[in-house]
Amino acid sequence: MARTEQINAAYTFRLPVTPEEAFARVSQPLQDPVWQAACVDVTLLNGEPRPGGQYAITFEMVGKRMDFTVEIDEFVPGARSAFHTLSGPFGYVGTYTYTAQGDGSTSVDWTFDVDPGDYFGIMPKSLLRKVLVNGVKKDAAKLAERLRKEAVAS
Repeated sequence: MARTEQINAAYTFRLPVTPEEAFARVSQPLQDPVWQAACVDVTLLNGEPRPGGQYAITFEMVGKRMDFTVEIDEFVPGARSAFHTLSGPFGYVGTYTYTAQGDGSTSVDWTFDVDPGDYFGIMPKSLLRKVLVNGVKKDAAKLAERLRKEAVAS
């Protein structure tokens, strides 16, 4: 894959649950279609999520359908997860780090490094970064609201 300008995106959000529950909702690949609007499908390829575990994931973003195979690098429930692409239209590496807050909520630090090459054509890299971060902001806000409603209902 030819190296082009790398895009580094990051965002920190809060979820109204413990780090273990936040991890179960955000870092479990099968949950991605539940909380990420751009994710349309996930299939585990070699068993339960764990370091070395792989999954196929499909996204629809900016009018494009994208299929990737991803490998999990770190999978520490309640603490951290990391992953990278093995195949797909471009490469990316991502992490989620979970930190308990004094009010019982969890701060989630998301980082995403992507080398899109020419996949998105002439779209400026700054615009692609904005699309990625705004997507996570919206998805995280919807997930936080869903978790608040679940807490009230139980």
